[in-house]
Amino acid sequence: MEIGKTQQLKVSEKNSSGYILVDEHDWKAFLPKIFVHDEMDEGDEIEVFVYQDDGKLKATTEKPNAEVGEFAVMSCVQSLPSGAFMDWGIIKDLFIPYTQQKLKILEGKRYLVYIYIDEKTGLITGTTKFKRNPQYVDLPFKKGDKVNLIIMGESELGWNVVINKQYIGLIYASDVFKKLYPLSEETGYIKTIREDGKIDVSLQPQGYENNDEFQTIILKKLEQNYGLLYLSDKSTPEEIKDELQMSKKNFKKAIGGLYKDKKIEILEDKIRLL
Repeated sequence: MEIGKTQQLKVSEKNSSGYILVDEHDWKAFLPKIFVHDEMDEGDEIEVFVYQDDGKLKATTEKPNAEVGEFAVMSCVQSLPSGAFMDWGIIKDLFIPYTQQKLKILEGKRYLVYIYIDEKTGLITGTTKFKRNPQYVDLPFKKGDKVNLIIMGESELGWNVVINKQYIGLIYASDVFKKLYPLSEETGYIKTIREDGKIDVSLQPQGYENNDEFQTIILKKLEQNYGLLYLSDKSTPEEIKDELQMSKKNFKKAIGGLYKDKKIEILEDKIRLL
């Protein structure tokens, strides 16, 4: 049975308070009746998340914010000298020992948390201490893939990010064309997977094949501004960044395509929607 993971289990017994679920190795977890909408019989299968509570394995149909091996932003519901309890989306709170807190966790505040199984205790545990820009092997994506990001924080090189809740990557400062906020979520694109296993990410798609997205942004902006946008080839990168959150290079590619398709007119200091 995969502790801290969502999985398919089978009903082996039922009683007045709930169901005993088993996996293929006959490991057991208890599912309280409150989490089941329809009555189940022995042999029925159900998808549940398995966690620990008072030394026993329990199951829930609730969806946690993250599973073992993943990151998530969580709020602290109780802070004690021994550690902090975090709301991770299920009935049971996640415990972060004091020794696994990068900074003292305060009640009511939000933090980026990584979930793992503690080797000494065997318990599902959280931590706010994690390695920056680790080296990976056998990554499940390739250059150009669209990914979900959690913004971690700013560094000397740019912004550290969590990719698809599992991997840490970096957005270089030169690739940031909008205001970023720690713990916020963004859409990103894999820019480079380096030989050392580190991951570089961009907030914008790369290359001409992704030009449609930039064209769509510009067309929407033109419609919002009554068909006029006071940007042109002569505009500075900062002006384009502030207005459209894209690089000057991508802006020039996009308006070139829109002009070719006769969707806009390029004037000396502005572009006009046709």
